[in-house]
Amino acid sequence: MVNYVQAAVGIVVLLIVVGSLLRVFYSRTNAVQKTGYGALTMLALVSAMIPVFWIIESGNQLSEQHKQQAVAVHRGMELYATYCTYNCYGIDKDNHVIDTKYNGYPIAELNQLNNDNLRKIVSAGVYNPHAPAPANLNAIPRSDRYGGQLLSNYVDYLMAFIHSADPAYAKKNGYTGEAAINGFEKLPEYLQANNPTQYKAAVSLATLGQFGAPMDMTAQKAVTINIVDQVAGRSCGTGCYDPINVQVKVGTVITWVNKSKMGHTVTAIVGSDTATHKAAPEIFDSGMAKLLQPGQSFSYTVTAAAYNFNADHSVIYYCIVHPDMVAKLTIVQ
Repeated sequence: MVNYVQAAVGIVVLLIVVGSLLRVFYSRTNAVQKTGYGALTMLALVSAMIPVFWIIESGNQLSEQHKQQAVAVHRGMELYATYCTYNCYGIDKDNHVIDTKYNGYPIAELNQLNNDNLRKIVSAGVYNPHAPAPANLNAIPRSDRYGGQLLSNYVDYLMAFIHSADPAYAKKNGYTGEAAINGFEKLPEYLQANNPTQYKAAVSLATLGQFGAPMDMTAQKAVTINIVDQVAGRSCGTGCYDPINVQVKVGTVITWVNKSKMGHTVTAIVGSDTATHKAAPEIFDSGMAKLLQPGQSFSYTVTAAAYNFNADHSVIYYCIVHPDMVAKLTIVQ
């Protein structure tokens, strides 16, 4: 846009100068008059060039601002990938980032804040009091002013990255091109190339989203979970645990009944990494040696060890034979 304006102004100035010089050259006036016309032409040229220089300089400044914004968003993405590692985002099957958060706050919510409040959250490491916090509070990213890892320019970069998710922010500041790109859209590709472990963790977190809210069964001392064939609307491949997420108390007896047409296992995993499934037989495992065949069952009594196994007091489990079958126990005391 600015380049077109510069070109138009330049052409107008050129026409003025050429026309004035031709007027002087072909004029029948005497030498003194020609000198006067020449002086006026030069004065007009200098006067006309002042706004041209101003427009060019403004355009250069705007272009530089756009470049700085694009660089800041990219650098903020790198920092976000490095420091925001506790349930900050998931990556779905279409390689899109979902459920984006920073310090437990949804990104959309952060973009409703003014810059001062956003800076306070990023700089001081203020964590959302209504969201589950990491067990190690020192892991929350914060500025070096508060004993953290973020330098002052890191805080600026992270703010730019967070703002990049808000189209209204780009429009308000006149950003276009690379400066107006949502940095979160670039995150999956960056992680795949630079941090595949973090990428897999994000894929796992997106998978966990399929569990939804837990079904409260804390009033029951015995709970039955069926293993069934594919359920409409459920992306669990060759079979499903139904219900897929139950809330139970320590001491509850859970019985899985295989009502599907194939053999399965019921195997707890370490943490919430549903991408690699590291089995945790010390919690529970029906075993590969003798699969649960159709009609067979496996029972387990929920222990305190299961309650303390993960920071959020949940246990994810899956079928070793069919790794796309995953489910969740939410445990309370």
